[in-house]
Amino acid sequence: MSRDNFDEQLDRLTGVLAAMSRDAGAAIRGASTALLEVDRGAAEMVVAGDAVLDVRRAEVEAMIPEVLIRHQPVASDLRLVVCALRIASALDRMGDLAVHIAKIALMRHPVGVVPEPALPVITGMADAAVRIADKTAVVLATRDRLDAMQLGLDDDEVDAAQERLLSMLVAGWPYGVESAIDLALLGRYYERYADNAVNVARQVVFLVTGTIRL
Repeated sequence: MSRDNFDEQLDRLTGVLAAMSRDAGAAIRGASTALLEVDRGAAEMVVAGDAVLDVRRAEVEAMIPEVLIRHQPVASDLRLVVCALRIASALDRMGDLAVHIAKIALMRHPVGVVPEPALPVITGMADAAVRIADKTAVVLATRDRLDAMQLGLDDDEVDAAQERLLSMLVAGWPYGVESAIDLALLGRYYERYADNAVNVARQVVFLVTGTIRL
């Protein structure tokens, strides 16, 4: 395989990852809309759309052996291949977590899941998750190390919001055990979504520098 053909394969690989990132971002947007606006249609779209992420992850995994077998990659190419597998896994997981959020909205529909006292915290987590998703897509496209490291700060915001939510739930939550369980799960799903985005950023830093310092 010529170097030009090899580079084309790598470009295709990064293109699939970029598409996965967009899909994961759309999923968390849709899930948050379903949750906060009690929108059944948005929730159903998120659940149905998860199959696309699964297909794209399988595409990445299928491309890796071909890339390795048909060419002798240099060190930077090997980093890209290793990072691609890890990034695809994290993005797929982000989509799964968005589906979990959408399914809670579906399970309780037409009743809203988030009582008014918890609305500011959950809305903040949802907004932060969408912002993180957008930044993840940018980091994948630009491979900017500073932008990648910024995601760690955004993740801290989600972690702090989850702590506030849990404190609220254990301080005599008046809406019942079922509501408390729903909210605890939602907080966990948003927190894990952000964590996986940070994992993507870590892989970008490793791709660029050969070390992980995020």
